[in-house]
Amino acid sequence: MSPGSGISRRVLDGLVEAGLMTAEQAGGVVDAARAAGTHEGTILTERAYVSPFDVMSVLEHEMGVPQVDLASYAPEDDALALVSASVARSYRALPLFEIEGMLTVAVGDPMDVFGLDAVSGLIGLEVEAVLADPVSVDNALDQYYGAAADATAEGPSTPLAPGGISGDGEVVEASDFFDEPLDQTPAVPVAPVEDSAPVEAPVAISETMEQMAAEQTARSGPAAIDLDVLAVADTRKVAVLVADILDHAVARGASRIHLLPYKDDFFLVYRIKGGLEKIASAPLSMQGGLVEGFKQFAHLGGVPATRPALGRVHTHIGDKDLVLTVSVVPTISGQRLVVSLSAFKPQPRGLEELGVSDAEARALRAMVERGRGILLVCAPVAGGASATYYALLAHAASAGKTVYSVEQSIEHEIPAVAQVMIEPGGLSSAAYIAAGMRQDTDVIAVDGLRGVEDVHLAVEAAGMGKLVVATFPAADIASGVWRMLELGAEPHSLAAALTLGVGQRLVRLNCPNCSMETDGQLASRIPGAPVGLHDKAGTGCPNCGKSGFRGATAIHEVLPFTEPVRAVVGRATGAADISAAAAAAGMRPLAAAGLSRVKTGEVSAEELNRVLRFTG
Repeated sequence: MSPGSGISRRVLDGLVEAGLMTAEQAGGVVDAARAAGTHEGTILTERAYVSPFDVMSVLEHEMGVPQVDLASYAPEDDALALVSASVARSYRALPLFEIEGMLTVAVGDPMDVFGLDAVSGLIGLEVEAVLADPVSVDNALDQYYGAAADATAEGPSTPLAPGGISGDGEVVEASDFFDEPLDQTPAVPVAPVEDSAPVEAPVAISETMEQMAAEQTARSGPAAIDLDVLAVADTRKVAVLVADILDHAVARGASRIHLLPYKDDFFLVYRIKGGLEKIASAPLSMQGGLVEGFKQFAHLGGVPATRPALGRVHTHIGDKDLVLTVSVVPTISGQRLVVSLSAFKPQPRGLEELGVSDAEARALRAMVERGRGILLVCAPVAGGASATYYALLAHAASAGKTVYSVEQSIEHEIPAVAQVMIEPGGLSSAAYIAAGMRQDTDVIAVDGLRGVEDVHLAVEAAGMGKLVVATFPAADIASGVWRMLELGAEPHSLAAALTLGVGQRLVRLNCPNCSMETDGQLASRIPGAPVGLHDKAGTGCPNCGKSGFRGATAIHEVLPFTEPVRAVVGRATGAADISAAAAAAGMRPLAAAGLSRVKTGEVSAEELNRVLRFTG
């Protein structure tokens, strides 16, 4: 993940949209961060374009990032195991919990969010931030990872430059390897070979990639994967080698396969349980054939080596049904390939399974079956919007509608839906949306409206009588519509196009085995809470890994855009105007939806407060 993408890019965009800095300044920050090998927060601090308070404001009000009180919250052991002590300290990020491939971490200084893209690259998971008191974060890092003095031997004390190797031997995925030597960077650990083969000695700690390459050739004992066949390999032998690597990676429990070019060599690396392990290496001149073999496997054979490529294929390896996503990016050193291995997911869950109430589910199904205009699903990043999106698409297909879907990544394959995946370096999402508008389709779906051109096309498609199902990153419906207006959508056109809005957040469910009543003080502060409300919270037990939580669900708000609401959208001066109109129209807000879960004992008031921040 390169500087200027991911969380960093979204925060910078938010700062620009809020008028706190110019687009030119944001671009200069990205370029300076890339040149200096650091993250954008460092450059912002040096140039004093914005203050930490400005960044916090954007995180909270524009991106819906909540605050958490670490004094009353214990990180989950599994989450702590995903991030090494050196990485957690270097980026001042405290892992809290992981849900479906999304790791939530707490940061104390708002500027630290700019380092989370590198953390995401290191651990191979998406990362979501929450804000906490800085002293509490530092104390918690000491509490759960040991005193700061104990960490000096574990790795660097400052954030690593993109493209380096961490103190735990983990290759930083933020960019290509640099050509100059890297200081204080141990080598990637060698993966142990299969049980039937002699066990190799681990690679000794080295300080540069050159030393690591030399040690790889000096190792004794047979390797589990032999890349030497590439020297004389024909197409058939390369195909066999690709199959062998996939079988070996799956057997080892790998979630990613990397082919990393560096100077005269390339490295075959697996990501296993969050860490990277080097499996083999070979001369860089041999890499092209292997990359081409993986591209052929993913039906990308026609893409030249000078262009990025992204492919997805459903396959069966060992005893597992898997989806392989193959990403290839040309770099100055050679082609860099990453294969993601994930379990093949069955059909998406239904609306009720996602936590939608019966009445709300009926309204959504009716809209999908008979409606026109924009059905907008708003949620923060990792707020579950994609799950609702796929449930709506599946229902549209089952109702006999023709559906065309534009997606950043495909989580579920729905046979009756025409799904297209946006390729890196290829056509924009707007180009795919425009192409879909020329198709004979009833429903145009976009998982992730991004820019003003996407919004304009969604409005245009709605004006053509089509139903547009779209997700948009926002804290709730009101802030989502307001952000679209801030992007540049024409107010009256957008108001006329909107027909139904869905806002949602994910909340963790109490463990049923260890839930106990609390004093109820926090529950009494939930908006609309009745007097004497009984609140339950998990205390932690072996069944929930001592976290107090088991599973997660979503809370929703659903808003029909009636004429009075549309009229407010057309003249709104802020999200508060739209929120007030929604309340006047009788919408049940997220707080009320969460309150119903607290009443049943499924969700604790503390968890609801973590997500919605109904207290100051």
